[in-house]
Amino acid sequence: MAHILVDILPFKEGKTIEDALAYFEKVRPAMERNGLRRVDAPLRALKSLRGAQQADLVNLFETDDPETSMQGMAGDAEYQSHVALRDAIFDLENASIILTTKHT
Repeated sequence: MAHILVDILPFKEGKTIEDALAYFEKVRPAMERNGLRRVDAPLRALKSLRGAQQADLVNLFETDDPETSMQGMAGDAEYQSHVALRDAIFDLENASIILTTKHT
């Protein structure tokens, strides 16, 4: 059963969508190796219409096994080599990842 991870990301002050896209291109091989596939192009968030969640970018990733994919990313040396860049771009304290699946 495929799951979709909804990755809701606010940027740190001064960071741009171009910074974020360059980062995701660098980590794409590690993500794919660990079973995360981008569902669509990254989505630029325009504004929040309701709720307190702030976002600049929303990603949708598909995975068959979210736990294995996330653990794999945590242990992937290539991915880990870009953690400092990730942390410089995204305000992770205010980010969210939501695990979804189709309701049948």
